Amino acid sequence: DVLLKVANLLWVDLVAVAVMGLVIYPWLVATLSRVPVGEFFKAMIRPQVIAFSTASSMATLPVTMGACARMGVSKQTAGFVVPLGATINMTGNAIYYTLVALFFAQFYGIELSIAHYVAITVTASLGSIGQAGVPGPTLMVVAVLVAAGIPIEGLPLLYALDRIFDMIRTVLNITGDAACAAVTDRLATDNNNA
Repeated sequence: DVLLKVANLLWVDLVAVAVMGLVIYPWLVATLSRVPVGEFFKAMIRPQVIAFSTASSMATLPVTMGACARMGVSKQTAGFVVPLGATINMTGNAIYYTLVALFFAQFYGIELSIAHYVAITVTASLGSIGQAGVPGPTLMVVAVLVAAGIPIEGLPLLYALDRIFDMIRTVLNITGDAACAAVTDRLATDNNNA
């Protein structure tokens, strides 16, 4: 029964990552950059495979920068945005922390108030920024749970599957880094031409 609940968490995480990675990021690239969405995803295949297999934004960094170069993003923009993104753009982590907090609130039958949701959102967002771009158990989720008054006793349930969650969220993180680089490159070019 518990494993089915954890499987449901995995499904929900996959759906949330898919919405961000296959709807929101492509929409941003299509509307705010000069890179065609098809070209963006074609260039990102190799970085995404490496991110999935290593679960490390830092290990994928040179490959992501190469993908940005193939998309036509300037070396200066990619050299600034992608390493910065590998450090602070952790959308996959923020999604995961939020879902874990909601998972354990439901698991323990805890009714969350608006203040709890705000605490979860703020802690997950800020905590994801400080997360290292290397694989390993996500201890920042403890801060998110504590901020919302949710017990942390059930965390070992997730640590067994953390590598799978880590691989998924790393793919989203590096995809976001490249999308931000593509958008920033257009904005920088437009400002230089103005």
